[in-house]
Parts: sequence; C-alpha cells; structure tokens
Amino acid sequence: MKKRIFAAMLIAAPLHTHAQPPATVDQPGMAKMGQHQQREGRAFGGHEGTPPFLRGTNLSEAQKDKIFELMQKQAPAMRDKAKASHQAMNELHELSLSNNYDEARAKKLARSAADAQSEMGLLRSQNDQKILAMLTPEQRKEVAAKAAGRTNSPR
Repeated sequence: MKKRIFAAMLIAAPLHTHAQPPATVDQPGMAKMGQHQQREGRAFGGHEGTPPFLRGTNLSEAQKDKIFELMQKQAPAMRDKAKASHQAMNELHELSLSNNYDEARAKKLARSAADAQSEMGLLRSQNDQKILAMLTPEQRKEVAAKAAGRTNSPR
C-alpha cells in the first residue's frame, strides 16, 4: 500500500512542478477585450459604434444618434453577407480536403465568398458617404487630414 502511494507521488511530482499558478485576472484588460469583441462582432468596428475613420472626431449627440441609426439599418445586410462569405469559405475548405475535389465547384465557392466580401465593402462605402454628408465642413476636413496622414505614413 505504501509503495503504491509512493509510486503515485513519484508520478505526480513532475506534473506538479510544471503546474502554473492561476493567472491573475486583468479586469480593465478584460473590459477592453469585451468592448473589442462587441464592436468587431458587428458590421462596424469603430469606437462606440462609429466607423474607425471617425475615431477622435468630436460629434454632437444628434450626429451620434444618426450614425447609430445608419449603422443599425445596415447591420442585417452586413450580417447576411458575412454569413454567406463564411459559409462559402467553409464549404471551400471542406471541398479542398475531400476525396471528391471539383475545380469548377471550388471556383464557384471562391467567387461566392469574394462576391459577398465585395458587397460588404460596397455597403460600408455607401454608409461612409452618408455619414460624411452629415458632418460639418470642419469635421470633414479633420477626417480628411487624418486619412491623408494614414496613407502617407510609412508602415
């Protein structure tokens, strides 16, 4: 009996020495991660539900409300396109690993995924134009200056 306990302890000892203490929870970091996931899970990815190009722009409450309304109207269409793209990519992946690979079907699935992504880009672009139209001339200049800084900066 003592030999069995001793043997069990010998086996468990190396496992115990490699065990790590429980990680501390970074509450502020978790909150940021949750906000990121919340934004990225939607059709838009900016600060507080606004597009990224408006980050840092001082918007009035009325502008924020209108932008929120536009984004909410667009969300179902964006979700449908994202689902279609993901489904086509998943099917393409399954097809590529199957024994019944069909080049024509693969091209069709790739084209379907690309079309859905293209339509999502078009929807974003249309919404961005609607949002820019509701900005003041000063706000538009600020957005344009930030965009010019991003395109001219080395990566």
